[in-house]
Amino acid sequence: MAVSFSALDKRIERDTRVLHDFLWQGAKERGSALASALLKDARDADAFLRLGGLLRKSAEPLAKGLEKPGNGESLFELLDHAWGLGSATVLASKKDYRRAAGRAKEVVGSASIGVCANAGCFEFVEEWEGGKVEFDPYAGKLAAFLEPKGVLDAPQFKRMLTTVYNFGMNWNGAASQFEQALAARASIAGGGWCLLTAVSIREMLGAAPRFSSSDYAKIVDRIVARL
Repeated sequence: MAVSFSALDKRIERDTRVLHDFLWQGAKERGSALASALLKDARDADAFLRLGGLLRKSAEPLAKGLEKPGNGESLFELLDHAWGLGSATVLASKKDYRRAAGRAKEVVGSASIGVCANAGCFEFVEEWEGGKVEFDPYAGKLAAFLEPKGVLDAPQFKRMLTTVYNFGMNWNGAASQFEQALAARASIAGGGWCLLTAVSIREMLGAAPRFSSSDYAKIVDRIVARL
């Protein structure tokens, strides 16, 4: 029986939160049960979003080797970001444009954290999450840090991050349905670009996630094509 969007959404949110807390909050590991749950999530998300097995195949070696350093972090990025962007397309198709843009906002915020963590400037994240700076100056500091390292797309990365983030943060519910629909679609497409650029930046810095960037690009492309 096919799983409903609502049920799958709640399940993936729960399981990725458990993984997040295990990786970064010191929570107790659920061991093989957690790996099995995440693999099932990847399989069901793949089927729901019609990704042709790309998400499932990318997730399998990471879930099965969850105890290996780096695998859990990459699995979180793969599943959380792919489903976050994919769920945004589902919400947009239901004309829930505000929530669709909100999902895109969450995805780009998370992707920026991954870049900071692997570029050696996690203190920027701590300042932003601690409320010391807003997202725009945080993204600006990240771009300024990356550009001298040869990341030529750093200014564009900053602009797209802030555009997508601000659409979700400052939604104009008084706009026409046509404007809101376009804003949601722009957020999703821009979010997809941010996800791929974040991976490209990390590859350039020698800190690539442990999944195929070419398969990841195909996953993101298929998700955005759902619009």
